[in-house]
Amino acid sequence: MQLNDLSKFRDEQGVISLELRIRGTLKYGFDWYAEMEAQEFITRKIAKVLGDEHTLLRNVPLVGTDVLAPMILFSPQGVRLILPSEARGNFRASEDQWMSFNSRTRNFKPAQPNLQFRALALARGLRRYFEAQGFALPELEAVLIFTNPQTLVDRANPLARIVLADAIEHFASSLQERQQIMDQEDIQMLVDALVNPKLPEPEPAPEPLPEQQEAAFDSQALRPMDVRPELRPVRRIGSFSMKEALLLGAMALFEFAVLLAIAFTVFGDRLLN
Repeated sequence: MQLNDLSKFRDEQGVISLELRIRGTLKYGFDWYAEMEAQEFITRKIAKVLGDEHTLLRNVPLVGTDVLAPMILFSPQGVRLILPSEARGNFRASEDQWMSFNSRTRNFKPAQPNLQFRALALARGLRRYFEAQGFALPELEAVLIFTNPQTLVDRANPLARIVLADAIEHFASSLQERQQIMDQEDIQMLVDALVNPKLPEPEPAPEPLPEQQEAAFDSQALRPMDVRPELRPVRRIGSFSMKEALLLGAMALFEFAVLLAIAFTVFGDRLLN
């Protein structure tokens, strides 16, 4: 399987360093790194099954939109938008609804975020993007894949395809049993539309009239200095900004607390014995 990760928070070897992890967390939130780990888990699983006729793109910005597609799998059997999730629990997917099991009331209730709706919305955004680029996809499937083996999902005619952790390789195998509807040239055109999109050239602005040029010059010349925004320097500690340094300190304290808890458990058991 061919892999192309477009994330700017991985180095050339595909590794997320501590500094890149901090910057990615600041941009996307504390759940971001767990989702990146889930992407790696899914990639390793499906790469065992799929050959080079399949191409996987990860962390794909759809140019012209605010959408970041986490995983897109291009196969001779069609295109699949994959939303990875490390969520743990007991859920139910019914059409486009998403519910979690409440152990206190012993029933399912609507849950947020609606992971199935998010997968479907990303797939719709991807389809609109390709249509704007002039491509009509023969098949685009929204797939929600869980990586936690303790996650269970009761499926009642869901609109998205739900794949549990122990069925990821089976999901990849089942793709190859479907009818082929695209060749490698089709796949490469779709990949290029995402990696190297062709954007319409902006129309040239009309030449201003001489009196308009003079008015524009005068308005700039008479602009008082006190209305111009003052640039405030960013406070930095070494190569990190203050916000990044604070987050780094918080992460270091958390890891120290985890190590301390492990040490206490190990040596506490020895003392008791």
